[in-house]
Amino acid sequence: MIVSEAVGETLARLGAKALFGLMGDGNMRIISHASETLGLAYYGARHENGAVAMADGYSRVSDAVGVCTVTQGPGVTNALTALTEAVKASSRVLLIAGATSTKARGHNQKIDQDALFAATGAIVQPFRSLDDLVAAWNRANLELRPVALSIPTDLQNEPCELPAQLLPQAREREMPKETDIAAVCELIARSERPLIIAGRGAVRSGARRSLEALGEHIGALCATSVQAKGFFAGSPFDAGVSGGFASPNARRLIGQADLVLAFGTSLPTWATKNREMFAATAPIVQVDTRAAALGARTPVDCGVLADAASMAEALLSRVQRKGGFRADVDALHQPQSYEDRSAAQTVDPRALMLALDKILPAERTVVVDSGHAMGWSTQYLSVPDGQGFIFGNDFMVVGLGIPTAFGAAIARPERLTVCAPGDGGLAMSAGELETLVRYRMPMLVLAMNDAAFGIEVHILRQSGRSPRHAQFTDVDFAAVGRAFGAQGLTVRALADLDALRPWLAAPQGPMVVDCKLNPDIIADWFRENITPGSWMHRLNSGSGS
Repeated sequence: MIVSEAVGETLARLGAKALFGLMGDGNMRIISHASETLGLAYYGARHENGAVAMADGYSRVSDAVGVCTVTQGPGVTNALTALTEAVKASSRVLLIAGATSTKARGHNQKIDQDALFAATGAIVQPFRSLDDLVAAWNRANLELRPVALSIPTDLQNEPCELPAQLLPQAREREMPKETDIAAVCELIARSERPLIIAGRGAVRSGARRSLEALGEHIGALCATSVQAKGFFAGSPFDAGVSGGFASPNARRLIGQADLVLAFGTSLPTWATKNREMFAATAPIVQVDTRAAALGARTPVDCGVLADAASMAEALLSRVQRKGGFRADVDALHQPQSYEDRSAAQTVDPRALMLALDKILPAERTVVVDSGHAMGWSTQYLSVPDGQGFIFGNDFMVVGLGIPTAFGAAIARPERLTVCAPGDGGLAMSAGELETLVRYRMPMLVLAMNDAAFGIEVHILRQSGRSPRHAQFTDVDFAAVGRAFGAQGLTVRALADLDALRPWLAAPQGPMVVDCKLNPDIIADWFRENITPGSWMHRLNSGSGS
């Protein structure tokens, strides 16, 4: 057996179920043997960013290692943006890159790939034998960070042995210390209105039941980071997302919290509005399995090294029952009011999303691309659980939504995958529409089309400048989808959604819905968090706390 063959053999034995990639001369032997000989499911993207984003989306939804491969040189440089997004999201991604021959001199594609990978924050795993591939898999799985390794083309033809130890290392629960349990119990005893915020770490540890039980016991409001949207779906204490995407109803109650218990979230300033989301005197407790995450992004009063489920269970057995927010939770579920500003040829995106929320199947995965449009699906589309939502904005990247959604759809084919990029993001990744068609992926692509980079348009207007360089022609994305072989539909009024119902009843292949939005509507999240006078504006101008 040679190295290029042993890579696929090793991945299969480690438990890989899918391989995402883009083929080139640096990785074609690996892909060919893994897919044609071993039968490992291979999904080919149209751009290397797409290949990595697919593995990222697959990992986020499946809570497993997502494996992808690219060729050498430009294949690596093309993949760096999506790799950085995966790093920021703490995704378990294993990137296997080809590399120029160790014997080559002056090769056009020769570049310091390890330095590039390291610059993104990914773990760089040197490759000397197949044992290093096993180590890379285990590091991605255990350290919650993408791992990249390069395999030179001449080395791929060398004979080798399979690793002696092929069993993947299991993750162990991180149990809290008694001193930490006692300290947090004391804080809970002193609080009257506690708030629980769950992040992706809570999703990964399967902590829903224990955190919900703890919240009910102490009368806590239960919210999530935007990355864990849907985690408390169905709970009467569910306040939805905390921070910049919180609903008005949730903001009013979250602002009364006198203790914040954060489980498995890095607590970015967006989730706390630089601590302005809660009472100024509210202590913050952060529970995480990563020591480096404690207090790294938002100062905390108590950092606990433990997994979310273990800490919640320990607290539940020690604290007394409290009233907390129990009498106020009905206010969370009052409908939001807004003025429908649909026009003759355009639709209000809030009305659009609320209408879609009623007709889409409950079992769904919603994937968000970055940009002004990300607020519409984040705030108005519900999801069934914490694994039903991907917020692809950790690096604030525009254009990764469709391939990320593709990976999620491969991981959870029983759910309808819905991706809602803005027109800018869809234009950047339009080539992946062909990927959806090629694999007959029954995905709903909602082109949130205001013919502009909306954020830039609104900022320029507010500063008295012309937005024309951030505005584009009104592309017919339904026709673009049909040109690639997808089905297409244009929506200029809510009644146009009736034409979507037959496809929803029996989805066959992708459907691209060109949603013509009223471009003058500013998203609530943007107005509340970015405009002059907001917490973020004060923070960025140096006048915040």
